[in-house]
Amino acid sequence: MTTTKVLLIDDDEDDYIITREIIEEVKGRAYKLDWIDNADEARIEIQKKVHDVYLIDFRLGAKDGLQIIEESIAEGVKSPFILLTGQGDVETDEKAMRIGAVDYLVKGSFSASELDRSIRYSIEHQKNLNEIQKLNVELEKRVEERTAALAHTVAELETANEKLKDQVRVRRLAEEALRESQYLYSAIAHNFPNGTISVYNKDLDFVFIDGKELYKLGLNSEDLIGKPFSAPFDEPTSAYIKKHYLRVLKGETLMFEIDYQEQNYFLHCAPLPDANDEINQILVVAENITDRKKAEQEMLRALVKEKELNELKSRFVTMASHEFKTPLSTILSSSSIIAKYKNEAVQPKREKHVERIKTNVNQLNRLLNDFLTIGKLEEGKTMNDPLEFDLVALGKAVTEEMQMQAKNEQNVIFKVKGEVKHVYLDEQLIKNVLNNLLSNAVKYSPYGQDVFLTFIFKEDNVTLEVKDQGIGIPESEQSHLFERFFRAKNTTNIQGTGLGLNIVKKYVEMIDGTIEFESKLNEGTTFWVTLKIGTET
Repeated sequence: MTTTKVLLIDDDEDDYIITREIIEEVKGRAYKLDWIDNADEARIEIQKKVHDVYLIDFRLGAKDGLQIIEESIAEGVKSPFILLTGQGDVETDEKAMRIGAVDYLVKGSFSASELDRSIRYSIEHQKNLNEIQKLNVELEKRVEERTAALAHTVAELETANEKLKDQVRVRRLAEEALRESQYLYSAIAHNFPNGTISVYNKDLDFVFIDGKELYKLGLNSEDLIGKPFSAPFDEPTSAYIKKHYLRVLKGETLMFEIDYQEQNYFLHCAPLPDANDEINQILVVAENITDRKKAEQEMLRALVKEKELNELKSRFVTMASHEFKTPLSTILSSSSIIAKYKNEAVQPKREKHVERIKTNVNQLNRLLNDFLTIGKLEEGKTMNDPLEFDLVALGKAVTEEMQMQAKNEQNVIFKVKGEVKHVYLDEQLIKNVLNNLLSNAVKYSPYGQDVFLTFIFKEDNVTLEVKDQGIGIPESEQSHLFERFFRAKNTTNIQGTGLGLNIVKKYVEMIDGTIEFESKLNEGTTFWVTLKIGTET
């Protein structure tokens, strides 16, 4: 991986530390950040020309960053400059672009991805400008050579103007020289990769346009010459482009992005002064950055996914350390105590600790079952296998099982509304959903508060309603309820993995159902699972 050398020129060490931390967040690229805190040393270091890009603060004591940029460019420094300015300092930003800065960033507001993008764009832009300058130098040299040849030819013509044959020969040489110069300029544009090179007059009509990208878009240079710049674009895009082109005609050098035919383009615009320093034409280099933008978006999505995975890992570690530690500690302590009870007189105490061990082993078993269930769902090993069965009979059986887990003076009450129908669904998945929802309702309801299971039959669907009068879910946390390992703040002292409702939602989605809920703090929660009754196909 190639290392990009970056020089930060800033008299504030805190800004250097912040920039260093931001640049270290950039993934998939290698940056080496150097730092100089004063203008004099910066001038010396810049002249060494060992860095790929310069980040320069606008305020540097006696000299500002604009002076250093202007002087360095005048002294032949080719690496790009990015100006660091304050919030809303538009005038300084625009001035920086006019004197040669490739980009600007607002201090304290840019992210790692924005800094990475600015550095890469600046280096690529400077590379393109250097290449264009090189081509322009070559073109000027060729033009000078052709001009000298023409001057020589004219001299010959003046001394031999009486000889018609010589006049024809000289004119032919002049025409060939002109055609070769035009061919050279067209060859540069025609071979420009992933973009186009255009020249517009002061009326913003096409004077010249060529480039490989032009033909990919189904356009032809001959058809565009003499037409207004807006010919290929719709009205909103034309208005947006015109606003920038008019600024270039006033002497500004600008860069901006447009979308055209589902492609993204980065436009580099510069004025073209004539011999009298009047601007009658502008140069526009359009670069196709679609693939680059897609790569950036993929990188951002990967970063978001990585962040989600890290949060998931953190939740898992927190949950597992608590949910495993507590039952294991209880089992260990009860086992140690049982070992001390050696006569029949303490049998009730021995049985009490045996029950504690059983309870906590069951808790660990439920915890491991949740993990296994999640694993099977993720691996696609859990299947939806619908068969016709008696849903009401299943409701009664689940209610009886839950009643055995209920607290003292707590009842699990089962009701049926509507015309009862047999359903064609996966009975085991429905049972898992009911067990999970009812188990939560019992767990999060206080002693003496009943839990209700109601089946509501309609024409072609059935709704499974589970209602409790428990602690409820805080409104601010309800949007996270079905997330893996999520547990509301008011459940801290109640055992749970935060996996149950995530599993329920996946089961419901597998059988093409919907799940909704309503909850009020300290008043209770109601879940509704609506399923199509289904028929055997």
